[in-house]
This record gives sequence, C-alpha cells and structure tokens, in this order.
Amino acid sequence: MLNILIVDDDEAVRRKAMRALAGPQVRLASAADGRLALEQATRLPPDIVICDVDMPGLNGFEVLTALKADGRLAAAQVMMLTSLGTRHGVRLGMSLGADDYLTKPFTDEELVEAVQGLVRKRGRIEAVRESAADQQEQTLRERFSSAIGAGTGVLAAEEPPAAQDVLRDAAVLFADIRGFTAMAEKLSSQEVARLLTEYFDRACEPVLAQGGRYLKLIGDGLMAVFTPDSDQALPPSRRALLAADAMAAIGRDIAGWVTLTFPDVLLPPFRVGFGVHCGEVAVSHMGAGRHREATPIGDTVNVASRLEQVSKELGWTIVASDAAVAQAGGGVRVGPHQDVTVRNRATPVRVHEVLVVEPAPAGGTHPTLRLPRVPDPEEKARLQRDAREHAGIAARAVKDALGEQLSALRRPDAGPADLQGLRLQGFRTLRRLGAGGMSSVYLAVRESDGELVVLKILPLDGESGDAATRFMREFALLSRIRHPHVIRIFNQGFAQHVAYIAMEYFENGDLRGRMAAPMAPAAAVSVARQVCSALAAVHALGIVHRDLKPENLMVRANGQVVLADFGIAKLAGGAGAAQPTLTHAGELLGSPSYMSPEQIAGQHLSGRADLYALGVVLYELLVGRRPFEAVTLVELFYMKAHQPPPTLPAPLAALQPVIDRLIARRPADRFADAAELEGELARVAAAMAQDVR
Repeated sequence: MLNILIVDDDEAVRRKAMRALAGPQVRLASAADGRLALEQATRLPPDIVICDVDMPGLNGFEVLTALKADGRLAAAQVMMLTSLGTRHGVRLGMSLGADDYLTKPFTDEELVEAVQGLVRKRGRIEAVRESAADQQEQTLRERFSSAIGAGTGVLAAEEPPAAQDVLRDAAVLFADIRGFTAMAEKLSSQEVARLLTEYFDRACEPVLAQGGRYLKLIGDGLMAVFTPDSDQALPPSRRALLAADAMAAIGRDIAGWVTLTFPDVLLPPFRVGFGVHCGEVAVSHMGAGRHREATPIGDTVNVASRLEQVSKELGWTIVASDAAVAQAGGGVRVGPHQDVTVRNRATPVRVHEVLVVEPAPAGGTHPTLRLPRVPDPEEKARLQRDAREHAGIAARAVKDALGEQLSALRRPDAGPADLQGLRLQGFRTLRRLGAGGMSSVYLAVRESDGELVVLKILPLDGESGDAATRFMREFALLSRIRHPHVIRIFNQGFAQHVAYIAMEYFENGDLRGRMAAPMAPAAAVSVARQVCSALAAVHALGIVHRDLKPENLMVRANGQVVLADFGIAKLAGGAGAAQPTLTHAGELLGSPSYMSPEQIAGQHLSGRADLYALGVVLYELLVGRRPFEAVTLVELFYMKAHQPPPTLPAPLAALQPVIDRLIARRPADRFADAAELEGELARVAAAMAQDVR
C-alpha cells in the first residue's frame, strides 16, 4: 500500500490530484494547509508528499523542512507542487531535501508519471525490504498457524546455519503475550497492529535500559541477550530479570490501556510471560552492509524459549532456570520450583517462579547499576519505526493464520464473495476499507467524474433481515439532511444481490485518530461547536443519532468535523423511538462508553441523549480519557446512573458547568437542545480567548 499525502490550499487541485492517483494499492490523504499536513503526516506517515509551495501559514518549504527534521517522517519522498517554478525556488527546495518538482497547471498524466518516477527511484530499496517483510510474514504466519493448532505460542527464532561469535556467561530473555491469538480473533488487523505497537514501544525501553543486546521482535514476543559488561555492575541474569520485572509492570499498565481503548470488545486480560536462562550464546551474522543481521542461537536460546512456554503452562509470570537464579545473586526471591523437559536435552531443567527482583543484591556487594546512555533521537526513531513495521507484519500474519483456520472449517459454498473491482451502477470499487456488523465499506470511484466515494455494501440474503432494514433506514434518514457538518450522501441502489449506499469519502479518517493526547481547550470547544451545528440540523428533523462517538466524527482535509454513520439512528417521535438497548438477540445497539443512562435503560430518547454523548466526547478531548471508566459494563452502567460528573483539571474550570449539564444523569438537567449548547460554548470560547489576550 502506497500512502500519499496531498497538500494544497486549493480544493480543486487536491481533488484533481486525488482523482488522478486513486487506485487499489494507494491510500490517499489530504490537507488544506501546512499545519494540517504535519498533523496528518504524524497520524499516518506518508510514503510520498505532494506539497504546494505558496500556502498561507506554513509554506511548502517550511513543511518540507519539518518533515525532514522528524525521524519518523524523514524517509517520505516530497514533490513540490507550485506555479512558482523559478530556478531559485527549485534549488532551494532540492537543497532542503525535495525529491522532485512539478509546475502547475499539470495534467493527470504528468502527475501520475512524476509519482511513478518517485516510486521507481525507491523501488530497489523497497523491493529488498518488501521481500524481507514477505519472508518474515510468511514465517510468522506458519508459526501462528502452528501455535493456533497446538495451543502454544512459542515463537523462537530458527537457527541460521553458521555462527561467528560466542558470548560466554550471557543471559537470554524471552517474552510473549498471553492469549494473543484469542485477542487477535476479536480485533481488526489495524487494531492488532495498534496493540502490538503500544506494547513494543514501551516494552523495549527496560530491555535497553538494562543493557540488553540483539533485541529481536518475534511475532507477539521479543528476545534479548544480556552479557557481562564493564559498564554494568550487575550480572547478566540479574539485569534480564530486572527487565522482565519492569516489562511485567508495563504489561499491567497496558492491560488498563486495552480496556479503555477497546471498551466494547470483550477481550481476554492482557498479560505477558517471561523465560530467563543463562549460559553460552552463539551469534550468527547474516547479510552484508546495513542489511547485516546478528541472530543469537544455541542451547541457551532454546532453553530460554522453552521456559517462556513453561510460564504459560504453569501460570507463572517470570520463570528462571536454576543457573539464572544462581548467577543473579541474592535479592531474587523465588516461589515454587519444578523440573521441565527441553527438546534436544537429555536431562530436565529445574525452573523457579520469580516473585521479587531487588535492584541490587543483598549486602551491597555490587555498586548501584549504571544505566547505558539514552538512545539519541535518530536511534530511538529507528527503533519506533521498526516496532511499527513489525507490528503491522505480525498483525497481518496472525489474522491470515486465523483466516486460514476458519476457512478450513467453512463449507466451500458458504464464503462471502470478494467485491473488489465490482461495478455498481456507475461506481467501481477499488479496495476494502473495513467492515462492521454485516456490511462492508469500500473505497470506490464514480466513473462519471472520477470522484472518490465510499460504498457501504450489504449482501442481501436470508440472514440480513434486521440489518437490511437498518441499512435502508440509514439512507432514508441521511437523504433528508443537507448540512456542512453532516456526511454527504450521493446514491443508493441494488445490484448483484447487494444493497449499497454511496457517500462522502474522508481520506483523513475520524476524530479518534486525532486523540492521542488531550486537545487544547479552544480546539476541543471548536470541535464540539461543529458537532452542535450538525446535531441542531439532525434534531430539527426529529432524528436521534444514538451512536455519537469519535469514530463517527470524520475529519475533512480543511479540518472540518462531520457527523457520520446513521446506522442505528431513529426518528425521535416515530414508532419504536423508545426501544430497549438490547435486542432479542442480545445485541447492544450503540457504544456503552458514550450512551446516556436513559439509552442504556431502554427508555424514550430525545436529542438530549446525543448531547450526553457529545459531553463524553468533549470531556475526552479535554482530558484524554472518558469521564466514566470501568472494567465491566455493569460497573460502567452503575457509574453513569449514580455518580456525578467528574471534576475537570483546574485550568479547564471554565468548562465545568458545560460538562456538568451535558452528562447530567437526568435528561431534564441537560441543555434543552443543541442550539442552547452551541450558544453557551460560543460564550465560553469568547471568554477563553479574552483570557489569552
């Protein structure tokens, strides 16, 4: 997949470029100015940036400089797009790192040819990387398939044929996520990659801090080697156990993150297990130049991998061999022990459950641990890129492995048809964007003018009754709304046993993608006011959205926020307006974290239910977390029904009355309607602006 970011303050130019470059293997994003371009690039690092030079605010040269200064984005190829094609401007752009120049006006053919030139320019390097990635993904897929069938997830590295170095008295650490395939079953490939990226980004830090070397990411696990080092006062096994102990604590933090990030998915608890063994380690060196790779191999590595598997079987978090515990010295408190068999070893290995690891041995016989230097920003950025790349590969591999297992159980005639390339009454599908419930979402092109659209497609069969009804109602409701902050809908139809809706495409994704950290208060209020404007139009037609959340608030290239996904919306005064949240099949309609108490209870709903959801979104934008968070749905529902709104941090006190009214337990205590809320937000925004001045 090729990620292309188009930056130009002229909407006509952006649309022209997007139409010319759209394709099945291209993911397009756009931005109307330099600031939005850098924000978008941070969320989805581009392979190619096509950037106008003459823009308000940050100009193209400033965007280019910022991209090249960011270790995560520096690899992107940049094509400057301008009507100011002077020799001086071209030289300046090239000196700042631009890869090509294209002068406006341009034809579709000129743009496509220029982009193809950039792709060819990097082709040889990409071919090497993709070949290595494909080989790694295939290897991981086979291992995951074996793990799923055998009920074990040990993913030790295969031994290369020859070793060149020998490390004596080294300790090897293996770590692995418990029940990873069970979690992957319930998440999309993108969500699996997000989870792995979060884990790897944080789990590698204690390994590096304790002087770990040859750190390798293997599927959902990692391996590292600790060697005797004059800069490290503690023995290798002690440092390996300290790293494992710190990673276990990180795992507990990530368990909370998983609960908050995927609140509506019943995932098994996130836990990590570890195996530590010490002895002689051989290191094989393969490849040449910057592609040279060192891989630890040998009996010590195999035993450490087996001990990690044992931790899973015994339910222990950290398992260490007798030899590792002895080398670690005093201050390591252990629990039960057991003898375990290891492949290709004639005698069993005695292992211990490690309970406590002190920072230094008892008695002070060793000086305090001296940590190695902190990695420089470039090295840290490289490690982060490697972790993200591996997370994506591992996510695809495990999903493919699960898919193969499911395919083997599926009747030959029961699989859904592949809709890529399907033509639906003037639309041609390019690639699948995602799926939800029984429908799938595809990026498509309108063949009459080349405009990119989203096709929401529902197969029509004997099992699609209720889903088909909701699907048709979504079009009926959306076709009544014409508003700049409500998603645009173009067409509905039936073809080849499917129903479809053609609607606006948002190349920059949803609001959730902009919520990695709390927003500035003024920006959060701006978002809320835009949503208010949309809700006012929706509620004026008697429609209650019922599923307002960041994932259903899309972002245009100019930063506008747009309300989308009316799949479970209802006419407030129509039949069925007061429906229980749980259907006869036990399906929960809506997102629990954003539901109002009356929606949870299945009571009659008004537009104030949507205002409650907006209050949750606003709180989350301001603080970085939701106002009510719990491990179980029962606890969450109790908090919503009985606890008062939480208090905002002191710098946000001006917004406390707004939050209090928005997420009040009783609908009557909330704002009367979106117009009243918008007026109050406008007043608060003006007051905050005055305070800044």
